[in-house]
Amino acid sequence: MANDAINEAEQTICCALCCVNCSTLMTCGCSGKVGCCCLDIEFCCKPGAPLLSCCCIGPTLGGCKGCTSQLQACCVVVNAAFPCNNEVPAALAVGGLMVYPQCGCCVQQREIMDR
Repeated sequence: MANDAINEAEQTICCALCCVNCSTLMTCGCSGKVGCCCLDIEFCCKPGAPLLSCCCIGPTLGGCKGCTSQLQACCVVVNAAFPCNNEVPAALAVGGLMVYPQCGCCVQQREIMDR
């Protein structure tokens, strides 16, 4: 899900359990992407986002990567991946307090990516 409309590094993680997280992102919009094996389906209604093949909806083929999901509604983002990946790292957090992979409050996802 690397070329999508959501900058994962800018997300502030609110809640996370293993490979699923809920974050805030200070850019408003509506977008989503769901992928399983080699097929991704995405939609986007955000200014400045990459253009998709059919207006704001588009299927794409990519490398096999498991199952991924990403949804943004206003400033709330929900990510999931199996197995975990760089865009959805394994984490454990509740109410903005993270205990894994590091301890902290309102941790930005860029701080735990690539671990």
